[in-house]
Amino acid sequence: MMKTMEHKKGIVLVALKPGSFPAGGAEKVSAAGEGREVVVASEQDEIAQYLDRIEIAAGDFPFSLISRAPNLRWVQLWSAGADWLQKYPEVKDLPFLLTTTSGMHGPQMAEHLFALLLAWCRALPKAFAAQRQHQWLKLGGGSLSLLDGKSMLILGYGSIGESAARAAAGFGMSVTGLRRNPPAGKADGTVRIVPSARLHDELPRADFVVNILPHTPETRGSFGKKEFELMKNSAVYCNIGRGATTDETALAEALERETIAGALLDVFGTEPLDPGSPLWDMENVIITGHYGGIRPDYGEKALEIFLDNLGRYTRGESLMNLVDKRQGY
Repeated sequence: MMKTMEHKKGIVLVALKPGSFPAGGAEKVSAAGEGREVVVASEQDEIAQYLDRIEIAAGDFPFSLISRAPNLRWVQLWSAGADWLQKYPEVKDLPFLLTTTSGMHGPQMAEHLFALLLAWCRALPKAFAAQRQHQWLKLGGGSLSLLDGKSMLILGYGSIGESAARAAAGFGMSVTGLRRNPPAGKADGTVRIVPSARLHDELPRADFVVNILPHTPETRGSFGKKEFELMKNSAVYCNIGRGATTDETALAEALERETIAGALLDVFGTEPLDPGSPLWDMENVIITGHYGGIRPDYGEKALEIFLDNLGRYTRGESLMNLVDKRQGY
């Protein structure tokens, strides 16, 4: 489907499927964009017709077309991550700005994380299986665990990690956040923030290790055999960030050998997860299909961020959530 409006300068191409772009969105974008023409298109061949005229692209713009858009000045992603840059290295040096919707994912991802954590602690998969068999399952204390008093280590501590840490505090947990470059002088009474280089020092202390790392050449497969061996045998590994940051072969071995107690996984190196993966059949694994970042009003929230950035763009101000294309985040 396509919608156009009267234009100035280059066009704004919103690459979203029908129903994914909020009603009235094109009019709001045109107003914030000083009357620029707005085209809403979802098919690649349709988008390709406008390549010479695109100044701004938003939504799920086909990455393979970026290098063919000579007048492209800015791409506003509808997602928080930019790991696709590794597949299209030729665009890293092109002179366009790249921004994400980072900042809107914290609430839903924190809730998803704690849904997984509570399901683990209260043995809900066993309860659901028993319910389907019409079996009354009353578990003893040895089959259950608590979040209260436990420690959480968050890898890639940013806005999502902050939301998770606030929830963790409500459950009586202590939190340590790892960041590549911790902000100087930042004081947080509830969270210890330490450099990512301290990972191996922190792993043996954590009851729950939460991976929210971005996928970059440096983080790809970075959590592997050595890291799992440093964890407590009673610890649980949670990945809600990017699947490719985890060595899944090493993870499966750690689970099978009981090097760690369990894994809570929303993301995988290849998605959908291969039906032949041993992770599917492990009783100490809970799997969800990479929907931790989804929320009912996702389109509206993403549009709000885009409109804010569009106003900044037209005023010549710095954009929010700007990605360093060389680093990938």
